[in-house]
Amino acid sequence: MQLNSQGRLSLSCCALVLVLSIAGCTSPATRAPEKPIATDTMPVIEKVEQSPKSLLLRAQQMEPDADPNQVTRVLLDAATAYLQRDQAAQAQHILLSLISQPLDTPEKRRAETLIAQSYMNDPGADTEQLIELLTPLAADVQVKNHQLTLLTHLYERQQNYLAAAASYAQIMTDDADSVERVWQWVNKVPASEIKQQAAQYSNLQPYVALYNLVAEHGLNTAQFNRELKRFSRVYRGTPLVTHLPEPIIQAAELRRKDVQKATVMLPLSGRYKATGMAVKDGILAAYYDQLSRDGSASAPHLTFIDTNGKSGEELIDAIGDTQWVIGPLLKETLDLMLPTLPSNINLLALNRPDDASPVTISTIDSPLIPEEFAVPAAEPLPATWFALAPEEEAYQLADHIAQKGYRSPIVVAANSTIYQRLLDAFESRWQRHHSDNEKSRTLNIVTFDDSGSLKDGITDALGVAQSKSRIDQIRYMVNEKLHNVTRNRRDIDAIVVFASPEQTELLNPMVEASLSPFDGKTVPVYTTSRSMEYDSGKNQWRDLQNVRFIDMPWMLPQNRWPEFTRTANTLWPDRSTAFSRFFAFGVDAYQMLPNVEQMALLPQVSLEGLTGKLSVDEAGRVIRTLPQARINNQQIIPVTGE
Repeated sequence: MQLNSQGRLSLSCCALVLVLSIAGCTSPATRAPEKPIATDTMPVIEKVEQSPKSLLLRAQQMEPDADPNQVTRVLLDAATAYLQRDQAAQAQHILLSLISQPLDTPEKRRAETLIAQSYMNDPGADTEQLIELLTPLAADVQVKNHQLTLLTHLYERQQNYLAAAASYAQIMTDDADSVERVWQWVNKVPASEIKQQAAQYSNLQPYVALYNLVAEHGLNTAQFNRELKRFSRVYRGTPLVTHLPEPIIQAAELRRKDVQKATVMLPLSGRYKATGMAVKDGILAAYYDQLSRDGSASAPHLTFIDTNGKSGEELIDAIGDTQWVIGPLLKETLDLMLPTLPSNINLLALNRPDDASPVTISTIDSPLIPEEFAVPAAEPLPATWFALAPEEEAYQLADHIAQKGYRSPIVVAANSTIYQRLLDAFESRWQRHHSDNEKSRTLNIVTFDDSGSLKDGITDALGVAQSKSRIDQIRYMVNEKLHNVTRNRRDIDAIVVFASPEQTELLNPMVEASLSPFDGKTVPVYTTSRSMEYDSGKNQWRDLQNVRFIDMPWMLPQNRWPEFTRTANTLWPDRSTAFSRFFAFGVDAYQMLPNVEQMALLPQVSLEGLTGKLSVDEAGRVIRTLPQARINNQQIIPVTGE
């Protein structure tokens, strides 16, 4: 595109106006220091040596018939110089004046890129709009690298980690740190999303292939090594093969050890005897199941130690020459053992360490996991941590609702310690999903103490009370009988409940009675396993119609262990919901034990357990991913793909 004479005159005038107006412009743009551009890990964005003022004067002094593109480039250099000096407001003044002029494509791409850069640290800037400014990529290599640098940050800010990795992979240097960065981003993405989206990012193919290799073969050392050698041949010469991540190398060198003897440490007497016995029953059930399938040669010798009333020295002595330990369960017992635990012990602690980070709240206080089971913050310990932490369920619900695109959920929480803790966990994870969009960060929260405050809170949050008030006002004004239906707020798109089973049975009919579907759409109600009781009677699901919840696979009907389920129900026909979950906990602890070393190195690996899909994060904590189900006509229906 060539500028006409009017365009040239306009551009020359633009240069003159900018010289005069920017000279008095001193107010800096708003900055958000929590989201800086990481220039230490990114390629250097284009450098301009001259001062902004000298460049503006140069543009002003150009001949009227000078090439308009040349004038534009000088002005773009001036904007770049301002950005180098952290003077975003002055740069924006130039750029927004320029972008209103007809520009050729190369200059337009560069101007849009600089506009995006100038707003990178503005908390009011819309991330999606900035991404639109940076696409499509320019033909000029320098501008293209500039775009990719900014896109990497914006996608990471959105937690769109595959897009961030794909952008960064095009500009990264061939070194171990860069490879590690891309590998970490790929591993932040759930496996289901990798399968769906990987085809969009061809330059990530080696990383996705390695991820799938580890996930499929990570627990079989021999097969893992064979597949890793094949992978290295196929992708020979790529940065990923040149700089394989250290955990992959360690896992390849790890020689799996058979568990010959194992010590299980549980409270088998005293206050927590019933809990300890339920876990023990699960461990023994898994042990005898292994015996029936593989014979006695494959099963270890188990020693059960009652931890009640024992000193730290007695507990360490009880381990003897055993190198594999399951437990202990209680905080006080772990406190006694851990300071003197031998370094050669493979410990699967049935607990979780405290963590001050906003995404892991590990202090436990509930009928299922008493407060005494929590472990205080400590230095990194030689253990894998496995607990039925309820906060994991709140995190999973927040992840699911964010991924479904819901923007304005109402969160209803009972005013008790455990449910307020679930609320805190949900809110912290929700804010992580929406950290780049202030409008989506505020949740509609309802807390309640009793059925009266619950009803008032629900009707107020849904806007039903206001709707009824408006109807009453109109009725009074016209003095006639009105045929009307109260309506709830149209922006509410989901409801999340953290309450006991009894409270949820009261709450759900209130919610359904307060909702008036628009366009045939219903508002889904989500909750956790804490709202589900499986031993309340045959009508227990009547008031939970359409409620969606997550729970252990073991607790759901038609699970993948029908024979095991029948045997357990025959042996323990009257076991409560809470102790059935502890039974499943024991089964999974036994089945995980021989795999903890490999799983601790490879977070991509998972086991399908009774308590959920199990993997181990970088801190050694077992993460449980739970399936979702829905109540329909008093039946539990598995939910997939919703």
